[in-house]
Amino acid sequence: MKPEDERLFFEHDLATPLTNLQGAHYLLKMVVGNDPRSADAMEVLSHSVRTLERMLGWYWRTRELLDGREAGPVEPWPASTLGRGIRERLDEERLPVDPPDEHVGKALLNVPQESLAVGLIGAAITLLAASKAVPRWELEEVPGLVVSRYSLEGDADLLDEERLFRKVYWPSARPMEAWLDPGLPYLEALLKPFGGGLELSWRSGLWRLECFVPVRP
Repeated sequence: MKPEDERLFFEHDLATPLTNLQGAHYLLKMVVGNDPRSADAMEVLSHSVRTLERMLGWYWRTRELLDGREAGPVEPWPASTLGRGIRERLDEERLPVDPPDEHVGKALLNVPQESLAVGLIGAAITLLAASKAVPRWELEEVPGLVVSRYSLEGDADLLDEERLFRKVYWPSARPMEAWLDPGLPYLEALLKPFGGGLELSWRSGLWRLECFVPVRP
């Protein structure tokens, strides 16, 4: 499929029935009102429509990154501003994750700042959705890298590594309006062209996801 045909497929062919589903849900909600017999069905419909919208949206955004159609190198910017921007977004959207503890110096980054913040926030949201626990989050500068590290206590079955790296969106129990909840494939696709990547490990009851963001040489 040609890139322009694929874009049309996502932005029109799929968007139209999805918009119709959202409209149908709104109309049905007006009809059934507070009828308890219909409440469960309406909740399932609402959750499914939302999940479908997010899955398609994050699939397309991740595809754009993989094809090099979205994020390329930008003017170097100070990594010290990354944590502040993340905190502001978390506060603004009242998201249910804690901001990162920061240990970042004077490093400069070439990864697009907005996309990186979205990907890192999305990693925290994804881990929360997958584990039902808020991860501890740290930003640390080490030689050649800024590392975004997330930690969760739990046994080896707490997370499913294969699904985490496959799912473009992990449905959350708490829906959010802002598009800040991509799955790990988005962040992985964003970092790869810059020589960065992700690593998930479990040892002695602790899960750790590390996101490696190369700094400007």
